[in-house]
Amino acid sequence: MTIRRFLWACIILILLLNITACQQDEQIVKYDATVLRVIDGDTFEAKINDDVERVRLILVDTPETVHPKKKVEPYGVEASNYTKRRLKNKDVRLELDKETRDKYGRLLAYVYVDDREVSFNEELLIKGYARLAVYPPNTRYLKEYEESEKKAKNERIGLWKVD
Repeated sequence: MTIRRFLWACIILILLLNITACQQDEQIVKYDATVLRVIDGDTFEAKINDDVERVRLILVDTPETVHPKKKVEPYGVEASNYTKRRLKNKDVRLELDKETRDKYGRLLAYVYVDDREVSFNEELLIKGYARLAVYPPNTRYLKEYEESEKKAKNERIGLWKVD
């Protein structure tokens, strides 16, 4: 009887440790940064501590303006200019998701500027400067972003006027 209790206690302890480990995996990593240069509507260079990183916004895609193999897409210039106005030389907070880099080595982030609750990523969707671009596992704010994109589409805001 004592061995059974001991085994059950071990099983419960292992389960509790696994739950705690899973919860620790969900900790959100954040960095303070300064935007040095905006490349296009969804990509910029930022200084993080003493390093310069190229940052790509998670869950959004703005029309192309600088792609070497594509023409400038409708509403791309407007999206790029908006990002320049909102981010250039600004202090921002970067929030990472599960995958921290893309295949090009860019840091993947949700970006917060001016201490706003709404991320800049979602702001682009709300104002119709971007479309939703889903690349799992980086889907922390997918539901909220889907709603923002849907609203912009329904109201024919920004690039949704062109489509």
